[in-house]
Amino acid sequence: MNITNWIRGRWRHFRRRRKLQKVVFVESMNDVPESVGATLYVVYRSGQYRRAVLQCPCRCGRRIDLNLNAHQFPHWTAKTRKGVVTLSPSIWVPIDACGSHFFVRQNRIEWVNENVAQNTFTP
Repeated sequence: MNITNWIRGRWRHFRRRRKLQKVVFVESMNDVPESVGATLYVVYRSGQYRRAVLQCPCRCGRRIDLNLNAHQFPHWTAKTRKGVVTLSPSIWVPIDACGSHFFVRQNRIEWVNENVAQNTFTP
């Protein structure tokens, strides 16, 4: 590993978002702004969760759109309680984008170890 890659990795780790600032429930994807920042938007219509939209917490700028409809694949589940959201399973952005891998648990971002996410184990 060279020093440039090490510095780049530390900088990415430092910039990561650790929690969602707020959760907003909307009725349509049209109500979700283009840039969502640290807000999680949940599309809730006809008594069902439809979509969850958030900005990648590594701050690469990528918008993540998750399917919450259990009748489609792949899908995530959302559990909400008093404005606090837990999404499962984990969210893994493709490596050709930014390669982020994390959980959203009670509005907190819990990062998966980068070495595990990239399948590069160090002894």
